[in-house]
Amino acid sequence: MILLNPRLISYSIESKLTEIVDFLVTLGLTREGMIGKVLAKYPVIMGYSVDKRLCPTPEFLKSVGLSETYVQTVAMNFPKVLCRDVSKILRPNFAYLKRCGFGDRQKGALITGYPPILIKSIKNSLEPRIRFLVEVMGRQIDEVANYPDFFRHGLKKRLELRYRLLKENDANYSLSEMLD
Repeated sequence: MILLNPRLISYSIESKLTEIVDFLVTLGLTREGMIGKVLAKYPVIMGYSVDKRLCPTPEFLKSVGLSETYVQTVAMNFPKVLCRDVSKILRPNFAYLKRCGFGDRQKGALITGYPPILIKSIKNSLEPRIRFLVEVMGRQIDEVANYPDFFRHGLKKRLELRYRLLKENDANYSLSEMLD
């Protein structure tokens, strides 16, 4: 952990580490080893302000429809999402999904299925993938709500390559069949 975040040795155990652990406990990460896994997976989390950066994220996630259990899942599996600024990153990404035409249930499915969708770059990641899906593949936007992992795959190395191979062979598959 120290190799990933050398600043750890300068943090006060009393104040900083305790504050982060208490925050994670408030999210419901109370089973043995859960907090340790989060800290080991993303030790940089200890450098963020609990009040200014970390606390607003679970509140935002709940406000857009995620249950407490899903917020815990995000914290365990994608702690990086907790550390992103709500007003600068999470809210704009959520608004972008809305502008693309996703309904409330679909946005919920996207976020619960692949939480990092909220921290991906709109310009460099989300927009090109959605454009490729609709304009090149001729698919409907709602197909990705059923397969949120679509956004996990690289555009050039995975999506375009697989699509081209299937197109050449005149094969038609669902997104999950095409990419898994």
